Amino acid sequence: MIIMDTKIDSLLKEALTPSEKPDVKLNQEILRKAVEGNNMRKPFFKTIPVIAALATAVLATGSLTAYGAWKYLSTDQAAEETGNKKLADTFREKGAVNINESQEYGDYKITLMGTVSGDKISDYLIEDNGQFLTDRTYSVISIEKKDGSPMPDTSDKDYENNFLASPFIKGEDPAFLNIYYMDGGCSSFVKDGVEYRLVDHDNIEAFAGRGVYLGVLGDTFYDRKAYNFNKTTGEITRNESYKGINALFKLPLDQSKADEKKAEELLAKWYSGNSGKEDTRNENNKDNKNPQEEASLPEEDEWDWNKIKKDGVLIKSSVKKYPAEQFNEIITYNPGTEWKGLIIGEMSISIKEYFDKDEYGTKAISEASDGENNIYTVLKHNKDGSITVSQYHN
Repeated sequence: MIIMDTKIDSLLKEALTPSEKPDVKLNQEILRKAVEGNNMRKPFFKTIPVIAALATAVLATGSLTAYGAWKYLSTDQAAEETGNKKLADTFREKGAVNINESQEYGDYKITLMGTVSGDKISDYLIEDNGQFLTDRTYSVISIEKKDGSPMPDTSDKDYENNFLASPFIKGEDPAFLNIYYMDGGCSSFVKDGVEYRLVDHDNIEAFAGRGVYLGVLGDTFYDRKAYNFNKTTGEITRNESYKGINALFKLPLDQSKADEKKAEELLAKWYSGNSGKEDTRNENNKDNKNPQEEASLPEEDEWDWNKIKKDGVLIKSSVKKYPAEQFNEIITYNPGTEWKGLIIGEMSISIKEYFDKDEYGTKAISEASDGENNIYTVLKHNKDGSITVSQYHN
């Protein structure tokens, strides 16, 4: 930690403060609700333009090294940049946790700066089905290039929203429980060449007794190849052979906030897709199986395509074909399927999450179920490179 003279700090901070700030009304306007997918909610994102200040001279009492220490914002300053004064004040309070742990993968350095949780601690509330979600966890991460070159500003044409920050719960497979299910969102902006992300989702303090992680991936969607999930211990670890960004931090939550009853309620809500249906994780748990193990949804390899093909019925209207050129894109699949009360709306599918470029075949990638009726979404990578998505019901 670098400690600087207070007067020098003040002068440097004044010299490097932008002369213009984003319009608060604009910040509020670009907040939007998440788009619902197949029993999951896509985290919403907003980007905030920041006009960087240009320092024309370095103070005689300062140095380039000292400037380097000042180029980073604190968690409360990051919240202020998004126009969220109430949250900024909360980050200054005793309950906030400063972490400042950095990990480097590929060309990037990723830092988990800090986290805070609470009820009504933000100026902006997310509305879901007519109800405001007020009890939230907020985390600030920074992303920068290791070579010191600046990250593209959110207003630049080169900017791509190609990172995903998500909490994971020990004991739950992150492929089936991540920010997409947790009413999550993210605000991002770039300042002094560093990208900051303010990530928010349902309050996860109740899981303090189990263990909570925060993962950062170099893609917009979760990649199940990025992390290893141990079914026996519930541990989540990095896949060391993964070719990409898969940072993983442990969140040091307040153990006194652990609440198993509330944790189970949250799991029930998340696994039911927050769609009003009852949680069906333990629907068939008639014996004394481990409830922690039962809390996980089926893994992809347990969805037997041959069995689905043999016993299932193809929903002809659900069949959609996409050209080979879309292999590296996120496909928006909207079958509009309904089967005995199960409704499947728009889904976003990353083909490369399930197939390598030269890998062909058919895989079941998701299941919607109310305990008796099932709809399976099936992905086929054809030998000509095209992609076919379809659905089957039981």
